[in-house]
Amino acid sequence: MILCAVDGSRHTQMALDMIQHALARPGETVGLVHVIDLGRFRPVKGMTQAAKRALEQALGVAERNGRALLEQAEALLTQEGLQVETSLVRGYPAEALTKIAARRKADLIVLGSRGLTDVRSFLLGSVSRHVVMAAPCPVLVVKKRVPAFERIIVGVDGSKRSRSIVKCLLGLPLPDLARITVVSAVPPLPIEAGAGVSDAALLDRVLAPLEKEAGLVADEAAEPIEQAGFEVATLVLHGNPSHEIVKLAEAKRADLVVVGSRGLTGDSRFLLGSVSDGVVRYAPCAVLVVRS
Repeated sequence: MILCAVDGSRHTQMALDMIQHALARPGETVGLVHVIDLGRFRPVKGMTQAAKRALEQALGVAERNGRALLEQAEALLTQEGLQVETSLVRGYPAEALTKIAARRKADLIVLGSRGLTDVRSFLLGSVSRHVVMAAPCPVLVVKKRVPAFERIIVGVDGSKRSRSIVKCLLGLPLPDLARITVVSAVPPLPIEAGAGVSDAALLDRVLAPLEKEAGLVADEAAEPIEQAGFEVATLVLHGNPSHEIVKLAEAKRADLVVVGSRGLTGDSRFLLGSVSDGVVRYAPCAVLVVRS
């Protein structure tokens, strides 16, 4: 099941469009969820009875608007031959969405990078980031419309998550002409910024095995992609992983970036913990975050 957050915003429309054209297969089940954010309808101290009644009325309006949004989205997707289930719930957006995803055993959550800021609001600024951190399944954050995922960047780190990332990517209905670039990164060492001529040889000796390992990591992840019949290239990045992935996505005009929810720590120096958060925030395209 694909689970999609619906709030009537432009980014929700982009998410629905992506489900139609780039994600869902005919007959697949799509769950549509609209969350009434109770934090926006909580009475405050000193509120009069008249104000409380007005707040209840506003909550009723929000629920009617939510049902209308769900009906519109359902009509759109059923025209494409998809099975649609709708849910209107009260709660806190990120928490409610992740709980529904766990209860329904969703395979993927799709949501816009941000949403409205009025009484119909659901996807506020940080909701997508909170869902990415807490979701029990992969999360696709949509930022613009694309007809298909043709230019894809995959960030891997050599952990077991790399295999999960590639498996998740290959589970999508990718176009035959998709071009995929698998990248692994060598973050800067603490000595690089102040390294002088006398330190250059030492720096080279330290970086050489890290670069070699990063190349092997990328090659290993690329192998099943190539076996699946897709055009694939590998690349070793140097610098802050999230910054370099975002720069590459901009340069290649990527349609999709795929990363893990966190990277390795300790002596393993490829995709670090904040990579997924940085990519979700700054990438110019859709970002698929795979948690494992």
